[in-house]
Amino acid sequence: MALVEVRQLQVAFGEKTAVSAASFAIEKGETFSLIGESGCGKSTILRVLAGLHRQWRGEVTLLGEQLSSGERFTGALRRNVQMVFQDPWASLHPNHTISRTLTEPLKIHGETQITQTVADALQQVGLSADAGQRYPHQLSGGQRQRVAIARALLLRPQLLLLDEPTSALDMSVQAEILNLLNRLKQQHGMTYLLVSHDADVIAHMSDRAAFMAHGQIQRVFDREAMQHGEHRMG
Repeated sequence: MALVEVRQLQVAFGEKTAVSAASFAIEKGETFSLIGESGCGKSTILRVLAGLHRQWRGEVTLLGEQLSSGERFTGALRRNVQMVFQDPWASLHPNHTISRTLTEPLKIHGETQITQTVADALQQVGLSADAGQRYPHQLSGGQRQRVAIARALLLRPQLLLLDEPTSALDMSVQAEILNLLNRLKQQHGMTYLLVSHDADVIAHMSDRAAFMAHGQIQRVFDREAMQHGEHRMG
């Protein structure tokens, strides 16, 4: 059974339709990507699946649970679906140390062994334990994105939503973060939904990719098609 099933998803912001009729499914353990120009509806779909945008129409099944428009994520769904944003600045509190930022979700979910879990999380994303005592402004962009990934992975989610996770980074750092994400996916058996406008990132990361335009999915590419560059739609 697919981990994610979306049928005829529609999302509107007032008079503007952001997603008009999107349908796709994501199998457990795969990296499925959405590619297309800015404004085509990619990130809106991600926000629906993250529970951040709750007004939509259609059918969405996530981790075997059918979602209802307007409802907040609770329980296992809230824990098992995590998101990494394009700009880690937006998701890291400027006045909290990295350690505090990583500790809070563990406390909320009643975890024990918090200090060790935080240390392990930092190590997994290639940061030293003393990074936990720093503030976001004391880290580079690549380091901040590693912290954002560490926080998303703390609760061992089944589904990780990635919204342009490397587009704000230098090319050399981009490659490091993408390789890190691939390694962590293998280690933890996660499923990824990746949004990007970068055809190289899509080809490097994806098992399948869907090209979006005008709020609709126009075509889905398998790995072979991407290796032939067919996903480079102009």
